Amino acid sequence: MTSASFSRAVATLRARRQTVTVVESTAGGLINAGLMAVAGSSAVYIGGSVSYNTRRCRKLLLDDSGLHDALLAGAAPKDGDSAADYYQGDWYMNSKQVWTSKTAVAFCDALQTDYAIAEAGAAGPTFRQAALQHGFTWLCVAGRTQGDGAAAVLSQRLVRSQHADRHANMLLFADAAAQLLCDTLSGNDEE
Repeated sequence: MTSASFSRAVATLRARRQTVTVVESTAGGLINAGLMAVAGSSAVYIGGSVSYNTRRCRKLLLDDSGLHDALLAGAAPKDGDSAADYYQGDWYMNSKQVWTSKTAVAFCDALQTDYAIAEAGAAGPTFRQAALQHGFTWLCVAGRTQGDGAAAVLSQRLVRSQHADRHANMLLFADAAAQLLCDTLSGNDEE
């Protein structure tokens, strides 16, 4: 799978001599694969991770206990919330926004890449959330653009689909991640 956005992102990163890593949950490895499919990507893409189940995948999340604990704390209903509140409300979606921001920053810092992309959401059709009828994902790009070299969130986007077709959603989310990276790189051209 190669989209024009993946090719553009790789070309921009190569021209700048910058690097990127990816950690994804819902897109099933298609963001990593999309970058790897571009000729010359080995100059900019240093690898990534597919962390499908946060509870079980601490090793794939940098084996970082602090990060893992923080992500798990954001993945459970708050005291007083019923399961229906958790699954039907925006809380579940918002927890993925937190997941991607914490994960993108952690990967960018730990791997010392210029950028990191994190993705998490729900693709379907086997949603555990009864009220969730359509796929969604949160995407986040973090970068080490501050003077002290620490990573920070540069951009974040919620992508919603109009269906629960898992395969189509995974492709949609991967392409949206490549586009967000391109948009972020364009926004940083003045630096």
